[in-house]
Amino acid sequence: MMLKSIIIVILSLSVSAWTPPNPSRATLPRLGDGEHNREDVALPRTKAFIVLSVITTLPIVITPETASAATAFTSTSLPSALAAYVHYVSMLGTIGCITAERLTIKPNMSVDDEDFVTRADIGLNIFGALLIYSGYLRAVEYEKGFDFYANEPIFWLKIALVGVYWASTLFNATTLVKRGNTRRNNGAVPPMDEILSKRMLQINNAELVAIAFIPLTATFMARGVGYNDAFPWQVEAALSVMIFFGLSFKYIKEALTFE
Repeated sequence: MMLKSIIIVILSLSVSAWTPPNPSRATLPRLGDGEHNREDVALPRTKAFIVLSVITTLPIVITPETASAATAFTSTSLPSALAAYVHYVSMLGTIGCITAERLTIKPNMSVDDEDFVTRADIGLNIFGALLIYSGYLRAVEYEKGFDFYANEPIFWLKIALVGVYWASTLFNATTLVKRGNTRRNNGAVPPMDEILSKRMLQINNAELVAIAFIPLTATFMARGVGYNDAFPWQVEAALSVMIFFGLSFKYIKEALTFE
């Protein structure tokens, strides 16, 4: 229906273009009785209205394919938009929490500052969980589908980067939980020294670098850069899982035994 309306408007505007300008009395062809010949002037306008009338009577054909496509788009547009919104907001929240930690952590922090860092780290993990879940929905349910992304090597590079990022957050989280438990059980805990605070800041820097590169890989994979039907995605998936669990074990152990 919209296409039909556009055609009607275009033809209506074209009527004036088809009609020649009013000729002067001196250049008009004359009939034998001295009157102007108006037929040559009115003929283009008449043709335009005839074509316009024919166009307006043409039916708009909607095939079953176009109807089903419109229905499918309508049924998924709202949840797809909400998943994208949660994904973007979670990304901003994650960056905000990391930045808050990065600007607060320092040697000999006060108890209030350390509590603030702990709350920021809790927010970081909440936003991270929302980021991963909304990303899963977008990849599997609402975008191109898993069959497309599975054959996209850059997708698995992104998953590996997410694994590195998520594993690295476990050092700060484990450190803060350990210190909080010690404070609750013993009533006091030594202030964070320079070595531990420096290590936590290094983790924050690594998190920000990972957050900067993960969206870059997402833009490439969404456009099919490097797509390969024969890509052995199972191998890449297994490698990503190994990277995540291996680094998770490393960072948790480092946090628990850090001296």
